Amino acid sequence: MPSGQSFNYSMTSCGELGWVADRHGYRYQQLHPHILKVFPAMPQVIKNLAIVIAKETGNDDFSPQSCLINLYRKGEKLGLHQDSTEENKNAPRISISLGDSGIFVLGGLTRTGETKQYIVQSGDIIVLGGESRNFFHAFKGTVPNTSNLLKNGGRLNLTIRQVN
Repeated sequence: MPSGQSFNYSMTSCGELGWVADRHGYRYQQLHPHILKVFPAMPQVIKNLAIVIAKETGNDDFSPQSCLINLYRKGEKLGLHQDSTEENKNAPRISISLGDSGIFVLGGLTRTGETKQYIVQSGDIIVLGGESRNFFHAFKGTVPNTSNLLKNGGRLNLTIRQVN
């Protein structure tokens, strides 16, 4: 993170652009910051699924460019935040949960607003689009042993975005 601290979970990306967080801030770029090679291509099945989901939610011109991949193990979490590094502020963000269930927190347009907690299970999809595109949200943690999808447990979250 810009502060020099590490995230509380493991993270990588795939697609034509990867999301990067370091002392220079948060941004999208083509090269992985550590190995200086392009991020792996986003699997076509993920692209196709995101396009179908976007169309189902009224976003006919969605073009997936980046898939942020977060792995949460027991005790790992992500604090309340608002995604705002994409140039295209109108394209929805599509989030796919795989593995253990988790506690997703959804707020509103301000950090201090009321929040609600939701249990997301493996296979659940969350679309933040329209007004909710800019809602604050968080991941409070996994519910261990609720899935055997991942060998060592945990939850994968795939967040597909159109950046530009």
